[in-house]
Amino acid sequence: MFRDTIPIVNPPNNSDQYGWGYYGFFLQVTFTLPPMTPDALGPTLHALARAHRARLAALLAPHGLHPGQDLLLLAIWNTPGMGQSDLATHLGVEPPTVTRMVQRLERAGMVERRPDPHDARGRLVFATPRSRMLEPMVRRAWSSLDELLIGELGDAEARKLQKLAEAATGVLRESSSLK
Repeated sequence: MFRDTIPIVNPPNNSDQYGWGYYGFFLQVTFTLPPMTPDALGPTLHALARAHRARLAALLAPHGLHPGQDLLLLAIWNTPGMGQSDLATHLGVEPPTVTRMVQRLERAGMVERRPDPHDARGRLVFATPRSRMLEPMVRRAWSSLDELLIGELGDAEARKLQKLAEAATGVLRESSSLK
């Protein structure tokens, strides 16, 4: 349910629905939006995710990175020496996906794998000095996208969007684990 005001020129006498405001008389109106249809939300969220990824890709490409690789690098910059299974869990992807990402980043000289001293079969992933040089740019890319959205939506709406997106993510993750 939403409330809005409609400016009017000549209000009738003795009505609680009418008031006086900065711009003159107004009519207080309450209305209800039509219910969401099952096919309206998903395409909108998909379009948002694609637009965000495309903008991020444009910021990362000049530096030889692709979306997804930046998240892996951010994880090991924040927590050096993560195992690949820990990275998969952290990123919410399958272990083979992390293996391919690490291999590509290793070939590009961005990460290196070292033996895990506590697990003979395990390998830990570390950032190289080359990837550390890109860290400020990657963090700036993410910040610039946040600043763009906050600038357009305003702080309060951006916070609402974040809370709603976190709630929706939790619902979808929870429902996928039930299957």
